[in-house]
Amino acid sequence: MKKFTFLFSILFLSFQANSQEFVGVVKDKSNRSTIPFATIYFLELQTGTVADENGEFSLENLPNNKLKIQITSVGYKSKTAIINIAKKGKKTFFLEESLHDLKEVFLVAPKGKLQTENSLQIVHKSIKELQQTASVSLAEAITNIAGVSQISTGAGIGKPVIRGLSGNRIVTYAQGIRMENQQWGGEHGLGIGDVGIESVEVIKGPSSLLYGSDALGGVLYFIDALYAKPNRVESFVSTNFQSNTLASLTSAGIKYHKKNFKWNLFSAYNSHADYKTPNNDRVFNSRFDEANIKGAFGYSKDNWISHIKYSFLQNNFGIIEADEKYGNGTKRNFEIPYQEIKNHALSFENTFLFDEAKINAVLGYTGNRRKEFEHHEEHEEHEEEEHDEHEEEGAALNMNLETYTYNIKWFSPTISDNFEIILGSQGMHQTNTNSGEELLIPDAVTKDFGIFSVLHWDLESIQLQGGLRRDYRKIETSEHVDFEALTKTFKSTNYSLGVVYPFDKLILKANFSAGFRAPNTSELIANGVHHGTSQYVKGNSVLKSEKAKQFDVSLNYNNDHLSLSFNPYLNKINNYIYLSPTGTNIEDNPVFEYLQNNATLYGGELGIHFHPHNYHWLHLESTLATVYAEDDDKNALPLIPATKINSSLKIAFEGERKFQIESLFLNHIYNFEQTNIGLNETESPKYQLVNLGMNFKIASKETPLKINTGIKNIFNTKYIDHLSRLKTMDINNQGINFYLGLTINLEHKLTRKK
Repeated sequence: MKKFTFLFSILFLSFQANSQEFVGVVKDKSNRSTIPFATIYFLELQTGTVADENGEFSLENLPNNKLKIQITSVGYKSKTAIINIAKKGKKTFFLEESLHDLKEVFLVAPKGKLQTENSLQIVHKSIKELQQTASVSLAEAITNIAGVSQISTGAGIGKPVIRGLSGNRIVTYAQGIRMENQQWGGEHGLGIGDVGIESVEVIKGPSSLLYGSDALGGVLYFIDALYAKPNRVESFVSTNFQSNTLASLTSAGIKYHKKNFKWNLFSAYNSHADYKTPNNDRVFNSRFDEANIKGAFGYSKDNWISHIKYSFLQNNFGIIEADEKYGNGTKRNFEIPYQEIKNHALSFENTFLFDEAKINAVLGYTGNRRKEFEHHEEHEEHEEEEHDEHEEEGAALNMNLETYTYNIKWFSPTISDNFEIILGSQGMHQTNTNSGEELLIPDAVTKDFGIFSVLHWDLESIQLQGGLRRDYRKIETSEHVDFEALTKTFKSTNYSLGVVYPFDKLILKANFSAGFRAPNTSELIANGVHHGTSQYVKGNSVLKSEKAKQFDVSLNYNNDHLSLSFNPYLNKINNYIYLSPTGTNIEDNPVFEYLQNNATLYGGELGIHFHPHNYHWLHLESTLATVYAEDDDKNALPLIPATKINSSLKIAFEGERKFQIESLFLNHIYNFEQTNIGLNETESPKYQLVNLGMNFKIASKETPLKINTGIKNIFNTKYIDHLSRLKTMDINNQGINFYLGLTINLEHKLTRKK
């Protein structure tokens, strides 16, 4: 840590330039007319502005160097460019007409690339768009992305699945740092609150080149809310109600930006009672709540840009048991058994701009405290009041995970106008300690170190991307009465090679990438009952690293009214680790152990978006996602999502009336039956869900109000998703759900001192 602080100080003192003002205008490329109210975003600054009615904009107090800018406007293709702030005079940006979707800059990709510039298979979605059907959690919201599913435990806990891979095979980033929360646990959720998050980007497939060990199945990269526009104070208050769980969801935020300083502050609290199935039964102890606070502070001076971000998230989740599945009450107080989880995340990001190059360095800390309160047999003869008092004295399971990370990247100047290099290093130091009665895994220390290089070659008709990475991981565990001391090291070399070839309206992408995942502590040495899944789990200390090689192709066709996409893939994983039943029981719990075999996953996503020429207000979208997975013995892998078609019809209304309907949508989800099942799984029948919603606004200069309302699972369909952990208890998923949300957005312009 001291070395990095010293490096930052030296680099900061070496800069001598002054902050500058940038002035620009946005115009239509075909007729040279100005485009009013276009959105301007500066990638490194994480802020931007909006052009005025004449298409003009200006920003002050910018670093005196080159910055990446993105300009978007409805009805036009997004444009990115590298601009030199030091050059005086007004800069003109020309946008090409396009009635189709805006293409965002991919922050998860190196140097921030548009879809047409990047060979990785990435999807960008705004959180607002994903939550239009009133998802109960962030993990559920992202399942609206083709190829993404969730392993759910009740209504509140969701573990993301990307193309059939989950847990430690998926790396999650938020606040620009890696989030760690004991992902190996079957009932351990995402651990991120949605307040203060703008959007999410998903890499599908091995991404170890950029994100190291565990990024074997993909990456979830959550992008924080932007800072306010310059010289503005922006705020909002939002409240939502959901009928099924009698949920109240409240959030608020304020953003401030003046000159070089900018900060954001958000808070949220959600509370859910037990959820109701289509049979009108409430699933006992499926209640949960969430409290979330987030803050961000940004500062830029000369050629230095800095961001400090902190978040705290507390969740309480009831644990559902087979011997008491249903109840009729709507209590929200937590009854044993239940989990209490606290997450802290702190990140410190610095970008140093040179004449042509730049350095980006991010330091991070995450803390995850997980407690589980359970029934104690020795208390069974006591009175109920005394029993509860004893059980609250201490958690049966009490795990504390602390993780320190760093991520440093050097971005080279552009060589010969078309060649760029990125050199970087990532590392992690992680400790897990126990202080409860029970131990699922012993105290352990995990250390990571990796170095990598990424190359981007931009030719006139083709773009090439590739890279090489070397990783090292060391795991040391402490000796305990139930565990032997263990020291293991894992090494791996990974690579990636991709190509982008644009035709007139067709873009062809092909990418071959390798990834690896070292076995986690639980897989190596677990020895105990995991009450959240009712399994006695035994580790395997001789497990090897998983190594994946994926080849995927992407074909994207776009014109002004139609978009088509086709993305097949093949993923071969050597030493695939899986949990297998032994056929024995310990303490009335079935015993499972970790084994290995080679595995193959293949499938793809297909998408269509139709935007009729004479009906610009109408949008028809549909995506299909499928995955097949089996080992070398032709046995199906467990927990593989069923094929799914997600379709929507949306009507968007234009105008500036005081009371206005902004959009209506009808959403239909068709899940096919899942008959390719792993050992100890049962088949799942097909099911269909229909959702209906409406968004409208009441325009007012003082208090503009937005309202969203609708019905989820409108026909109260009975179904159990194949990835539901309540399937073995024969508990249905959530029934019909009415929702209503109100949001007030305010903005105040700060006066300038003369």
